[in-house]
Amino acid sequence: MQRLILFSLLFCPSIALGETLIEQEIAKFLSNTCLDCHHSSEASGGVNLEFSEEDPGVFGDAILLERVIKQLTKGAMPPEEAGTIDQALRHQITMRMRNSLNELAKALPDEPIPLSRLNRFQYNNTIRDLFELSKDIYPLPEKLMDRHGDYLKSWDQKVAMPDLVRVSSSALNPTAGLEGVKAFPKDLRAEHGFDNQANQLTLSPLLLDSFFKLSVSIVDSPDFNPENVGVWDELFAEANSDSHLEDDVRGRLEKFLTLAFRRRIENSILDRYTLYALDKIRSSDSFTDGMKKVVAAALSSPMFLYRIDGESNQSEQYELASRLSYFLWASCPDEELLEAAERGELRDKKSLSAMIDRMILSPKIERFLDAFPVQWLQLENVLAATPNPKQNRFYSLNPEYPASLQMLLEPLLLFDMTFIENRSIIELISPNVAYQSDFLKTWYFDKLEPEPLDIDAMNRVNSERNQTRESLRQRITSDQTEISNLIEPATKKILADRNVNVKPLNLQPYAAWDFDGDLSEQIRGLELVSHGEITFQNGSVVLNRSYLQTKPFDDDFVEKSLEVRFVLKDLDQRGGGLMTVQGPGGIFDSIVIGERKDRHWISGSNGFVRTEDFPNSFPELSINQPIHLVMCYHEDGTTQLYRNGSPYGGAFSKGRQSFKASEGFVLFGLRHLPAGGNRYLNVQIDDARLYDRALTQEEVEHAFRYGGSFVTDEDLSTVMTDPQVERLKSLRVQIEKAKNELREVPENVDVEKAKQGNQSQYDSKIRAMVRNPEFHRTEISDPRYGGIMTNAATLTMTSGPNRTHPVARGVWVSEVIFNDPPSPPPNDIPPLAEDEGPADQTIREKFAAHRENPTCAGCHNQLDPLGFALENYDITGRWRTKYPNGRDIDVTGKIFQQNEFQDVLEFKKNLTNQADQFAFAFTEHLMRYALARELSPKDRVRVRAIVNQSKDQGYPLRNLIRSVIESDSFCND
Repeated sequence: MQRLILFSLLFCPSIALGETLIEQEIAKFLSNTCLDCHHSSEASGGVNLEFSEEDPGVFGDAILLERVIKQLTKGAMPPEEAGTIDQALRHQITMRMRNSLNELAKALPDEPIPLSRLNRFQYNNTIRDLFELSKDIYPLPEKLMDRHGDYLKSWDQKVAMPDLVRVSSSALNPTAGLEGVKAFPKDLRAEHGFDNQANQLTLSPLLLDSFFKLSVSIVDSPDFNPENVGVWDELFAEANSDSHLEDDVRGRLEKFLTLAFRRRIENSILDRYTLYALDKIRSSDSFTDGMKKVVAAALSSPMFLYRIDGESNQSEQYELASRLSYFLWASCPDEELLEAAERGELRDKKSLSAMIDRMILSPKIERFLDAFPVQWLQLENVLAATPNPKQNRFYSLNPEYPASLQMLLEPLLLFDMTFIENRSIIELISPNVAYQSDFLKTWYFDKLEPEPLDIDAMNRVNSERNQTRESLRQRITSDQTEISNLIEPATKKILADRNVNVKPLNLQPYAAWDFDGDLSEQIRGLELVSHGEITFQNGSVVLNRSYLQTKPFDDDFVEKSLEVRFVLKDLDQRGGGLMTVQGPGGIFDSIVIGERKDRHWISGSNGFVRTEDFPNSFPELSINQPIHLVMCYHEDGTTQLYRNGSPYGGAFSKGRQSFKASEGFVLFGLRHLPAGGNRYLNVQIDDARLYDRALTQEEVEHAFRYGGSFVTDEDLSTVMTDPQVERLKSLRVQIEKAKNELREVPENVDVEKAKQGNQSQYDSKIRAMVRNPEFHRTEISDPRYGGIMTNAATLTMTSGPNRTHPVARGVWVSEVIFNDPPSPPPNDIPPLAEDEGPADQTIREKFAAHRENPTCAGCHNQLDPLGFALENYDITGRWRTKYPNGRDIDVTGKIFQQNEFQDVLEFKKNLTNQADQFAFAFTEHLMRYALARELSPKDRVRVRAIVNQSKDQGYPLRNLIRSVIESDSFCND
């Protein structure tokens, strides 16, 4: 009990023993709850709450006392099994401990200034500002957002972000820098994710050599020229012949080195660089080359690479100027800031405040917004996320620009808005507005499916079209039957007079060529014109590297039949067309003979129809062997080849191809125009026919046996009556009209193609959205989304390829929101087999067995509720209510075993209700980034003071930044 009395007195020495009831409550709680585990040298967690007047123990150790406060604040202590604690009592205990910590911190020395090297981002920006370069010196993948507007170029402290901003990310394909300049490797990240921490920015001999080579490559780059270097004239341009060379060089270097080394340059240093420059100028081909060499030497100096400390008050001012510029600008101080340091004005609060205002309003503040929020939120991790494409096809629909490049812009724009409008940092967790693109709105709220097609309507349309076709075909068949009945007696009489005793068939061609000593056509006057040398031989035409062509015909063709009798004279040529109907744009239907490597085939229909290959020895393709070929193109798109009266192979389908009037013509000996399209055949053609319909097999057999026996209308008119002739003409007009109507019936809708087209159109829409740089200011209508926790980027980067990882999400919340990174698991603890176990289990059920291990339970009791609170979001941040196995998702829990929540909205509300905890953690992050080192207990006491001071204003972001700069940790560091 004596220990507890002393403990109580240490909390607040002005309170006497037993003076208030609360003191007795505290003493009772500590005695009953804490000392069983936290006593002696083997105390749990190394925290021994036993002490005496001679040895205050943990209450004299600021670091351990700070740990105790943190465990009490976040509810980690006492553990659940030790019993609950009244929240008012917990608050009283922590407040008393903080009072003790404040007293201890006053006596602690300030942390020494760390020697800090420039990181990659700072190096690039410093070089750009020193030389007023128009571009980066090397690619910067760590710069995640490119702002295409001017909302950071000209603004004041009363302006709001515009309603529309244009931003994008080139992080996966960063903009090239100066030609020939390569960046040094990315710097190591500290525990909390910042890459500017002094203890991580080492300089090995190998890296120092790299810096020297880098500086030389910069000034030697072809892009390092007057067009890109703003200070070219004042630093590199040839010296005035009337000026004294040494004075000119000295003057130029004094200004440059002051900016490069970030302080007034001592004469001895300036003398050394001046002599070096004069030596290089005199030994170089030009003044410019000599100045480049001395500049490169300066850029590899430790005075440039490191922010060097000094011992004088003046040096402290320069150090403060550098600390300020690298915090807000990630670059060196400009002349105005260095001059203020030289005059000692940064010691004055009013002058410092004015300087902060100027720097925040500078366009260079973009660098702070490029670095701090990205690293604080660990957003670079989303670039490595690879969600399973089978589950999330749209995430990498465009592999070169995945969805992550849009996702990461949302939290960065939220931070920009909070900074520019000086909003409360609590709105980073639960904002009422956000900047979202059409893609993100679609991602969050759309089913990611195209609008459904009306399949029933398509089927109805197809059915109507089929009925129309069938009706027209029946009319055509009926009319053709009547024609056959009209002409059959007349045809039979005419053929009998010719002594042709065969079954009469209506085989009247559209056009017929007999090649009986000329190139005339017997029916329509489609006379052939020869291209190349031809000869006539025994009623045939011989083509050898030549071809024949008609004028355009006057009718449309869909159905047609090509008939040709021929003899091959040579098979050595590389293929050609026996007979071809040529259409516009290179379209053709053709009877083709081809040869490749001693293999031959007969094909047609623009290559869509092809027989099987057969060897040279095939009898019907022997040299000088007569062959009869017919290729029938049907209205339904099928094609049938006949050889010597018999079908060759099955009917091939290529789709219907129409040849319009005045656009088509017939070729012989050539597959298609132009002539370079294929080789010519060496062939002898006896006769050829073109029919305006597809012949039946019976008709083909007839044509093969009695090829020249057909009857013309003129022949029919000699034996038919005038009414019969008129009826014949009328029927043919009706058939042609019906055929035209049939051709005009639209193709049936291919439902599967329609579905594919609908999906393809939707895919193209998503691709366009992903690349669209426009983000609109949007009221948060659905509080499930918005903020730094519940956005697609954060939720995606804390998931795996196939499922969510509640532990990873919990760790992220603990690190980022509460600045309380968990300790790594002990080496003897096996990893959690989250993917094992029954398929119908939820992740929470799989975790239950793991948490039975007491060694695991401590951390998981803290982390799991934070991660499970976000389980309604899938691996890419889309809302869900069930797992893939159909089980309901349970997100209930307690934040640090204190505040219960039933869903993510209550979870976020609890966080905002504990605004001071988030504000403290955020300001810790901000202070650590500003100081480029770990925080000490004294720093955290100052952070607590900053948070308390800004509480009444609601923790405005820029106010916190200003308070960090004006703090003793920053100014007196």
